[in-house]
Amino acid sequence: MDAREIAKAREGAKAARQKFAPVVGDNKANRPLEVVQIDHTSADIILVDSFERKPIGRPWVTLAIDVATRMVTGYYTSLEAPSRLSVALCLTQAVAPKAELLAELVRNVPWPAQGKPHSIHVDNGRDFRSHAFRSACAEWGIDLVYRPPGSPHFGGHIERLIGTMMGAVHLLPGTTQSSVVAKGDYDAEGMATMTLSDFDRWFALEICRYNNSIHSSLGCTPVAKWEALSEQMMGDIPFEIEAFRVSFLPSELRKVRRDGIHLFQIRYWSDALAGHIGRGDGKVVVRYDPRDLSVIWVELDNDRYVEARYRNLEIPPVSLWEYREAMRNARALGKSGSNELVLAELIRQQRQIESESRSLTRAERRSRERKGTLEGANSAVSTTEGLRAIDTGDTSRPLFKVERW
Repeated sequence: MDAREIAKAREGAKAARQKFAPVVGDNKANRPLEVVQIDHTSADIILVDSFERKPIGRPWVTLAIDVATRMVTGYYTSLEAPSRLSVALCLTQAVAPKAELLAELVRNVPWPAQGKPHSIHVDNGRDFRSHAFRSACAEWGIDLVYRPPGSPHFGGHIERLIGTMMGAVHLLPGTTQSSVVAKGDYDAEGMATMTLSDFDRWFALEICRYNNSIHSSLGCTPVAKWEALSEQMMGDIPFEIEAFRVSFLPSELRKVRRDGIHLFQIRYWSDALAGHIGRGDGKVVVRYDPRDLSVIWVELDNDRYVEARYRNLEIPPVSLWEYREAMRNARALGKSGSNELVLAELIRQQRQIESESRSLTRAERRSRERKGTLEGANSAVSTTEGLRAIDTGDTSRPLFKVERW
């Protein structure tokens, strides 16, 4: 019987293709930053929120690896599905020096990866196919190469890195393992303890450990390989890291109106826009960071970006997701009027409710912890059947003076 047909029937078409499909050529690089591979994956772990410590789901991780040295050049963790923002933040960290990041980790470990890659290899995901990503790569002179369909070996380096990283994740509390069979009876949600910030910090340290461990195919550490080939580096660090980051952010086309730029029904203004009102019928490129809509970047003449901020300063900084939720609530409540005023009102109300609920929950949790401590320390205190709440409505009880501020 045909071995490929047997593998296809027993293990599936994907496994059969991996075993028997021809592998033409090698995906190699001889110099640092000659080829960098980027990909996303859903981490095999359940995270909890930073306040109530309740499960909130699995995070997404975006990774970038240099093929020549196997050095992890950048990463980004988020609870949001992969997007252009994930790619932008991962690539920006890959290009920038890591001194500031290492200072936050308080670890004396080398991570020399920095510089603009000559070529980026990616899969055919929608976030990599976007016009904004392709135009930004062309603007900075980065060759963008897409993985041929049905060729998993083309991204073998990043796929192997993801497998190695997830193997380390499987040792953390709350891991989902790589499959239902491997997970077994383990209660991932019940055992979850790490927040997104905890996981991000742990993941950065794990990358540092990987970069400073002996790589089987190199015979040395990625850091040592990078330093040995540093004289042959092809990439350079962009002079303006912020401009590099902004160029990869999501973008929209908008007109410069007399009252500024209109984006998501919010008006933005900068004095630099005054000279561009009514000049031609064309639109300008407007870039925004979904995490903070308080500022946008408007591309004007000579590819120059100008910051524009809220025209109505009453609006607090807000993320795109929080803004959309507020607008949904406004429509549900039948509120009318300027979206900016409605937004400012709803955001303040939502944050006040959130703050009050947090205070209440914190007080209840502290009370519960105190009660548990007393019960464990003194059995006499644990007998509370005869205790009753104080009647604060009894006017015969003495009152105490209160100083008001």
